[in-house]
Amino acid sequence: MNRTSALLAFCAVLLGGIAPVFAKRSAPADVAPIVIKGVEYSAPHDAMGFVVVKGISSGKELWRVRIYEVRVNPELERDVQDVFITALVAKDDTLLITNERGEKYALDLKTRKVTRQ
Repeated sequence: MNRTSALLAFCAVLLGGIAPVFAKRSAPADVAPIVIKGVEYSAPHDAMGFVVVKGISSGKELWRVRIYEVRVNPELERDVQDVFITALVAKDDTLLITNERGEKYALDLKTRKVTRQ
């Protein structure tokens, strides 16, 4: 191997080792929707911090509610500030919600009131 080839190989290894440091976050895992009495409750990634409610038969959005607000610092990269919902659990007339920070919320399905747990 000549000197130029060795230098190029060294640079490739060096840059290859640095690249992961600058990688963006991986996509969040999908959260399975919950169906209760013909209504679907979901936490889609394109509606971060919201629960979206659709009629099963119509497929149309009935309503949505903000569970929590994600405040974004414009000085930092957006994707590292995102906080997605990671779990939805039905309990009686309440939807229990957990996000990536481990914060827990309860959504009263009758009043649409959100409380932090």
